[in-house]
Amino acid sequence: MQVIGRGGANILIDYGDPTWLWRCCIRWPDLLSSNNSYTIKNISYIKDYVEPLLHGLLCPMYLIDVDIEAIRPILSDFILNLDDKVVKVIKIKNLTNNTSNLILNNHFLKSYCSQNLQTVILELKPKWLYYDTDYCRNCTHNAFKGRGTKYCYNQLLMNPAHLELIFGECTIFPVKFKAVMHEYLRNDNNIFKILYDLQKKLTKNTTPISDIKSINDVNDEHLLLMTLRDVTCFIEWNSAENALHVNIIDVDLKPKEKWTHWTKTYSQLTSSQKIYHTSNK
Repeated sequence: MQVIGRGGANILIDYGDPTWLWRCCIRWPDLLSSNNSYTIKNISYIKDYVEPLLHGLLCPMYLIDVDIEAIRPILSDFILNLDDKVVKVIKIKNLTNNTSNLILNNHFLKSYCSQNLQTVILELKPKWLYYDTDYCRNCTHNAFKGRGTKYCYNQLLMNPAHLELIFGECTIFPVKFKAVMHEYLRNDNNIFKILYDLQKKLTKNTTPISDIKSINDVNDEHLLLMTLRDVTCFIEWNSAENALHVNIIDVDLKPKEKWTHWTKTYSQLTSSQKIYHTSNK
């Protein structure tokens, strides 16, 4: 059993099953019970509010109980007081179990392939596909962070040829895979368009970040919008089918307390150097 991934609020654990992983919340480092309570609330939120919006693309996941003794050696490194007898764990499908070679790895894109290139997986974070500013929110934020990212998923949504810029100098991708990706991107049911439409609708029905002055200004629609701005998408291609399979993860309920971070980032970007390009707003 080992930790194979860590984010700000969760760890991914390989417990020996090549098909499934355990996803454990570590957002509250003092008490296991606090993380357990959130996980119960989170899985209900995902199933009730997020999954119905995603056209069947949510990655398979469900809640299980794991005995604390089975996982204590790992969790004790992340949570100070393991004050429950069980750990509320989200069991989630392992989306990269058949591919071991990481061929691209940057902040918003990872790509894996099998040794014979019969399987390719893209792991990407589209972030703000719809934005209501005159500047590109993704590109401006990347510039502010000094990431030097040359591609933009909003631009990919407008023009499938932008895919070549995303792949950059990596020439390993099979021609058949790239052709299927281009065809997929021309379809209005692609995941980028789905997320764009959802973000646009919610943006027009929520308080702008610039007008949020306290936690009381943050409503459920705003939390859902911020969730959809932070998802991760897996796009898998295999040569036998010559087709794509799409899964969405990282659809967690955002704590309202994050409003201070959101407004701070907005203020920083407002006074930073802007990146502009043609938008499809």
